[in-house]
Amino acid sequence: MFDHLIHIHQQFKQRTIGIELQRFKNVVTKPGKLRYEIEAYNEYLLLTNAFALPIGTRIISDTNSLEVLTSQNGLEGLEEFSGLVVIELPADTKEFPNVEFIQIVKE
Repeated sequence: MFDHLIHIHQQFKQRTIGIELQRFKNVVTKPGKLRYEIEAYNEYLLLTNAFALPIGTRIISDTNSLEVLTSQNGLEGLEEFSGLVVIELPADTKEFPNVEFIQIVKE
Protein backbone atom coordinates (compact mmCIF):
# COMPACT_ATOMS: atom_id res chain seq x y z
CA MET A 1 0.00 0.00 0.00
CA PHE A 2 1.19 3.48 -0.87
CA ASP A 3 2.01 5.48 2.28
CA HIS A 4 1.36 9.13 1.46
CA LEU A 5 3.15 10.67 4.41
CA ILE A 6 6.38 8.70 3.93
CA HIS A 7 6.36 9.65 0.23
CA ILE A 8 5.77 13.33 1.03
CA HIS A 9 8.56 13.50 3.59
CA GLN A 10 11.00 11.78 1.20
CA GLN A 11 10.10 14.12 -1.68
CA PHE A 12 10.35 17.29 0.41
CA LYS A 13 13.65 16.17 1.95
CA GLN A 14 15.10 15.58 -1.55
CA ARG A 15 13.92 19.07 -2.54
CA THR A 16 15.38 20.53 0.70
CA ILE A 17 12.01 21.95 1.71
CA GLY A 18 11.40 22.03 5.43
CA ILE A 19 7.95 21.16 6.74
CA GLU A 20 6.59 23.43 9.46
CA LEU A 21 3.08 21.97 9.56
CA GLN A 22 1.27 19.05 8.02
CA ARG A 23 -2.42 18.33 8.34
CA PHE A 24 -5.41 17.14 6.40
CA LYS A 25 -7.59 19.64 4.54
CA ASN A 26 -11.02 18.77 3.14
CA VAL A 27 -13.12 20.77 0.72
CA VAL A 28 -16.76 19.81 1.15
CA THR A 29 -18.63 20.21 -2.13
CA LYS A 30 -22.37 20.96 -2.19
CA PRO A 31 -25.19 20.96 -4.74
CA GLY A 32 -25.56 24.34 -6.44
CA LYS A 33 -21.85 25.17 -6.31
CA LEU A 34 -19.44 23.80 -8.90
CA ARG A 35 -16.39 26.06 -8.35
CA TYR A 36 -14.23 26.33 -5.23
CA GLU A 37 -11.11 28.43 -4.60
CA ILE A 38 -8.43 27.77 -1.99
CA GLU A 39 -5.51 30.07 -1.27
CA ALA A 40 -2.42 27.88 -0.81
CA TYR A 41 0.41 30.38 -0.89
CA ASN A 42 3.65 29.29 0.84
CA GLU A 43 2.20 25.82 1.19
CA TYR A 44 1.40 22.73 -0.81
CA LEU A 45 -1.85 20.83 -1.16
CA LEU A 46 -1.44 17.18 -2.15
CA LEU A 47 -4.60 15.60 -3.52
CA THR A 48 -5.15 12.18 -1.99
CA ASN A 49 -8.50 11.08 -3.42
CA ALA A 50 -8.56 11.70 -7.17
CA PHE A 51 -10.25 8.29 -7.49
CA ALA A 52 -13.34 9.65 -5.66
CA LEU A 53 -13.84 12.71 -7.87
CA PRO A 54 -16.37 12.79 -10.70
CA ILE A 55 -15.03 12.30 -14.23
CA GLY A 56 -14.39 15.75 -15.70
CA THR A 57 -13.39 17.42 -12.42
CA ARG A 58 -10.63 19.97 -12.98
CA ILE A 59 -8.18 21.22 -10.38
CA ILE A 60 -5.97 24.09 -11.51
CA SER A 61 -3.35 25.98 -9.51
CA ASP A 62 -0.39 28.26 -10.12
CA THR A 63 1.85 25.18 -10.29
CA ASN A 64 -0.22 22.28 -11.65
CA SER A 65 -3.43 21.31 -13.40
CA LEU A 66 -5.37 18.06 -13.40
CA GLU A 67 -8.48 16.88 -15.18
CA VAL A 68 -9.93 13.62 -13.93
CA LEU A 69 -10.42 11.41 -16.97
CA THR A 70 -11.79 7.90 -17.16
CA SER A 71 -8.29 6.45 -17.44
CA GLN A 72 -7.08 8.47 -14.42
CA ASN A 73 -10.00 7.68 -12.15
CA GLY A 74 -8.22 4.74 -10.50
CA LEU A 75 -4.84 6.36 -9.83
CA GLU A 76 -3.58 6.27 -6.27
CA GLY A 77 -0.72 8.79 -6.58
CA LEU A 78 -0.54 12.32 -5.22
CA GLU A 79 -0.96 15.49 -7.24
CA GLU A 80 0.67 18.62 -5.80
CA PHE A 81 -0.89 22.09 -6.01
CA SER A 82 0.24 25.49 -4.73
CA GLY A 83 -0.79 29.14 -5.05
CA LEU A 84 -4.42 29.79 -5.94
CA VAL A 85 -6.11 26.39 -6.29
CA VAL A 86 -9.39 26.23 -8.22
CA ILE A 87 -11.59 23.14 -8.15
CA GLU A 88 -14.25 22.90 -10.86
CA LEU A 89 -16.79 20.09 -10.83
CA PRO A 90 -18.48 19.11 -14.11
CA ALA A 91 -21.88 20.66 -14.85
CA ASP A 92 -23.64 17.27 -14.75
CA THR A 93 -22.36 16.35 -11.26
CA LYS A 94 -24.85 14.27 -9.30
CA GLU A 95 -22.64 13.26 -6.36
CA PHE A 96 -20.74 15.88 -4.41
CA PRO A 97 -17.59 14.39 -2.85
CA ASN A 98 -15.19 15.75 -0.30
CA VAL A 99 -11.94 16.75 -2.00
CA GLU A 100 -9.18 15.57 0.32
CA PHE A 101 -5.70 17.05 0.53
CA ILE A 102 -2.66 16.75 2.74
CA GLN A 103 -1.64 20.34 3.49
CA ILE A 104 2.07 21.06 3.91
CA VAL A 105 3.20 24.47 5.15
CA LYS A 106 6.84 25.32 4.40
CA GLU A 107 9.29 26.44 7.07
